[in-house]
Amino acid sequence: MKGIKWALLMITLLLLQACSSSSNKPNYDTSLYQGRPIETLTQGPPPVSEVEAIQRGDAALNAGNIDLALYEYIRSMSFSPLDYKDKTLYTIGQIHLSRGNNELAEKAFLMSVKENPNNVMALQQLGNLYTQLGRVEEGESYFLRSVNADQIRLGSKAMIDYNSLNKQSVEALVVDSQSPAVSYMGLGIIADVENKYDIARVLYDKASIAAPQMTKVLINQGYSYYMSGDYTKAARYTQNALKREPSNEKAQNNMALIYLAQGQENQALNMFSRHMERFEALNNVGYFLMLKGRPEKAIPYFQQAIDSKPSYYKLANDNLDRALAEVRAKEVIVTSN
Repeated sequence: MKGIKWALLMITLLLLQACSSSSNKPNYDTSLYQGRPIETLTQGPPPVSEVEAIQRGDAALNAGNIDLALYEYIRSMSFSPLDYKDKTLYTIGQIHLSRGNNELAEKAFLMSVKENPNNVMALQQLGNLYTQLGRVEEGESYFLRSVNADQIRLGSKAMIDYNSLNKQSVEALVVDSQSPAVSYMGLGIIADVENKYDIARVLYDKASIAAPQMTKVLINQGYSYYMSGDYTKAARYTQNALKREPSNEKAQNNMALIYLAQGQENQALNMFSRHMERFEALNNVGYFLMLKGRPEKAIPYFQQAIDSKPSYYKLANDNLDRALAEVRAKEVIVTSN
């Protein structure tokens, strides 16, 4: 009997030890967590529901306690049933994205889409993430899925895909203030790169309806007209962007390029000079004049850039040598003819 009692005692002790060790481990997936040690985040009683955990996460996020917010959102997914899991995963992805952690952001967005294939914003963020990483085809596919998921949300029968993308199919899409403006803009940029300017502009119009205050849309609309050679409309959209954000460097650069295309070198120089040193602005004007096949006009700008910063600006020296070589090559061609 003693042997049996000892055996039962040992089993009980082992079970207690196992329970004790397992209680130290969280009963939720921490693979999406990255931050301070979890045990340092909170000493309060755990939440009792998904909603309470999410509310705690929202409060922590509003207070700027990002690690605690992330922790609360993650443990909100340990409850059952889960009514907000795809939205919570999207929020987790946004947190990682804001911290520059693309790998965990991508993982969270993919999990969100797996949970809900029609999560418009998660699809949009995957499209944006992939295009920024140079994975344009993947990015485009998620942008398209985002737009189509939004049509489902809006009860629209209009759908688009890559093979049938045209001006008419884009015009048929329904848009409201919750529509994925970045997806429309991203598809517009891709269309511009493929010289499908008419499609790009309808896509930008849709983005503008969804997010009328988004300056990036105006900048891309302007650049679309610049690429197609309509410098008047290009200037109009770009100037409107600069009225909203006078210090926007992208808009300033684009406006400088438009001035150069219109033969207004001084205005271009002044525009470049808003956000760079004078010698850099001079070099830029010369460089773009050279790209436009006007090396003879570029030479004085390179020379001025060198004079402004002779000890430093090797780039202007290299560009000057190239411009002089191109001018000599032109002279040889004229002479030989």
